[in-house]
Amino acid sequence: MRETHDLKEEPLVLKNIIVSKGLKQLIIPIREIFYFFHENKNVFAVTSDNEVYFCELGLSVIEKEMCSGFFRINRQIIINHRAIKSFSYIENNKIALNVWYGEGRNMIVGKNKVASFKKWIMFDCSCASAEPIEMPQKQVRNTLLRKVHST
Repeated sequence: MRETHDLKEEPLVLKNIIVSKGLKQLIIPIREIFYFFHENKNVFAVTSDNEVYFCELGLSVIEKEMCSGFFRINRQIIINHRAIKSFSYIENNKIALNVWYGEGRNMIVGKNKVASFKKWIMFDCSCASAEPIEMPQKQVRNTLLRKVHST
């Protein structure tokens, strides 16, 4: 007789993502992704070591399957809470994010998402499998130097 198991179906949460760089396909753990961005009809993933990879999934699919450690700040960007260093309020009740990587990229939380962004930062921004990411030494050193020089 064949044994059967009653397993509770748990919602699937994306743990890894397949990306490409050139002809090479790579499997990247989600915890290493700092943000996804949409540009010229393509989606890219930026990792904690500032590498940029092409991603075949669309932002809406990523948003739907992602753990709560990620938030869609606007139509072009889904960000990991660990990528955010700080944020500030700007005109029209929007928020500008200061991130570890992404200088030159417009990291703006639209005014219609500000309330949910603040709630997410305070309560929801964690992945069950999230582990701390160690920042590259050069990045940490530069950040500390900026703080020392700005005071």
